[in-house]
Amino acid sequence: MASWKKLTAAVALASVLLIGLTGCGAAPTTQIFEGFEKASAAEADVAEAVKTLSTLEAKDSKQYNSILSQGKQDNRNVQTLIDNSSKSLEERTQAMDQLKSMLDDARKKMGELDGAISNLKEEGLKKQATEAYNAYVKRYETFTSMYEKYGKWIQQEQALYNELKQKDTKLKTITKAVSDRNEACRQVEQLKIQFNDYTKSFNTKKSEFYKQAGMQVTGTEKKEGEGANS
Repeated sequence: MASWKKLTAAVALASVLLIGLTGCGAAPTTQIFEGFEKASAAEADVAEAVKTLSTLEAKDSKQYNSILSQGKQDNRNVQTLIDNSSKSLEERTQAMDQLKSMLDDARKKMGELDGAISNLKEEGLKKQATEAYNAYVKRYETFTSMYEKYGKWIQQEQALYNELKQKDTKLKTITKAVSDRNEACRQVEQLKIQFNDYTKSFNTKKSEFYKQAGMQVTGTEKKEGEGANS
């Protein structure tokens, strides 16, 4: 299973401070800038939340492998491990809920910027703003899908543990439960990659928009890997 570690160097949105603004179209440009930066500020703790989730996933992964390995011999050997893993699944659910709360808040802070973007007179500037905004919207939509799939992953893993606790469980049933769990996990990992790709795209497109708009900004974000290398 891939971890967040290789995927989240840019999990958080880059945040900047506006020093000055030159050029025409200041009103819609400033509105877009404020939307972008309000969202970035609302995600200040996202990297730390991801780090917590990553730690829990790593712990769960070790327990999961131990349960499967020992359970093949005798499922009576893994009852305590299963109970511990069930508690870990609850902790992961809570951590994912916390992450969702942060990203939901950031999306609200961003607001709907289609109107401000359409009011930009310069086509090149409008193109940059559109690409940045679309990347952010797709990022949020990807996370929403990830959140749903993550819930199914947790459910499938818990279902597998429930089967392993049964004295008369059948190998065919266990095999099916493992397959369902692995598929749910695979879908989540794919969405993690997409989420991070959109994060990087938004940060890049946003910087290009600021440059095109003649904004003088200074970065305040953490360096790549700080607070997100979990």
